[in-house]
Amino acid sequence: MKRILVLGVFGLILLAGVFAVGSAVFSPVEVQVATAREGEAMATVYATGHVEARERRVIRAQRAAVVHESFTNPRTTKPFTEGDEVHAGEAILRLRETSLAVRQEAAAAELKRVSEQLEPRSPYRRVLESQIVEAEGVAKDDRAREGRLKQQLTSGNVSQDAYDQARTRAESAEQRLAQLNQQYAQVMDDLAAALSRARADLETLKAAEQDDIIRAPMDGVILRLPVKPGEFAVLGTELLKVGDLRELIIEAEVNEDDIGNVQLERSVNIRLAGFDSLLIKGSVYEILPDADRSTKGYTVRVKFTNARLIEGLRGPLSGRVELEGEVRPLSGMTAELGIVVATKPEAITFPRPALTPNNTVFVVKDGRSVETRVQLGLINFSTCEAVSGLAAGDVVVVSDTRSLSDGTRVRVKETSSTSAR
Repeated sequence: MKRILVLGVFGLILLAGVFAVGSAVFSPVEVQVATAREGEAMATVYATGHVEARERRVIRAQRAAVVHESFTNPRTTKPFTEGDEVHAGEAILRLRETSLAVRQEAAAAELKRVSEQLEPRSPYRRVLESQIVEAEGVAKDDRAREGRLKQQLTSGNVSQDAYDQARTRAESAEQRLAQLNQQYAQVMDDLAAALSRARADLETLKAAEQDDIIRAPMDGVILRLPVKPGEFAVLGTELLKVGDLRELIIEAEVNEDDIGNVQLERSVNIRLAGFDSLLIKGSVYEILPDADRSTKGYTVRVKFTNARLIEGLRGPLSGRVELEGEVRPLSGMTAELGIVVATKPEAITFPRPALTPNNTVFVVKDGRSVETRVQLGLINFSTCEAVSGLAAGDVVVVSDTRSLSDGTRVRVKETSSTSAR
């Protein structure tokens, strides 16, 4: 009796397991579907980029320095901060380099020293000039003595040797005078040159001090102000980014293999981060001619087709761009682009998520999935063209395709429609 009871319990467990396996195998898979339709097909080149102000400037540190202070915004009476309106030339930050102040002091001291030496009655010049005056007197006296001895030489009262000595002495005195005059002129020229150098050095250092005042390079809005007073900025550090947010664009990078198909004025389908379900229209307006050697990509600039300006709350420069669906993009926002390179007005299209790695789709017929091979035509990141294999009205699975095989029972969870994008 006990054995029969045990066998009965075991049989129930086995039966439950078989039932569970059968339910897992034969219960329908819940899927989302879409309908293949006849309409426009398009091929696109995929690219990613970011929203940027069309006009923008970035200021970087030209040398290592400490951020000394942040200037006050005259419109808010508070230190400038990100989001503030600025006008070209307004002082935003001041840097400080200790060695610059030391060099300025040294240059000013040198300028003062040289200027004082060049003063007409300066002690330095008076010493040099007194040497010349003294040499002039000696030369004059020696030449006069030489003249007297020459007269006495003809009368025989002076020997030839005495006269020759007097003449040599007079010539030496005059040579000494000429050397002093020449040296004086050279010293004055050297001082004049030193004065010019000192003035130029001081002007250069003053210009460097002015360069330490970081000013707004254009009218716009402060997009980034990443440094604060007290921080040390090394050479090349970004100090300030200003942009005009009243006109936004997208800068994207297109692979060198695809750039040959991209042309100016081409339509662009745009997906912005946070607005994945909304397709925004744009067009290519500029293709930069040189590639980034590291990424082998070309920069393409895209403008928004339906942009309109919304006035800003902080002032006229802080206006915002509004797009389809009341989307207001922000500078730096990530964007995915589908740059249209070919179109076909009458084609059978279906959503790209329905396509499997085997270039097949699962068509729903009589509650089951039927794996169908399609010949593809134009493709973009939203839809595919089926040259053959599908007809308008066919219902295809757009979710959980990895869980399906030919003949799998399916239950439609939600129906959506497709359109060529």
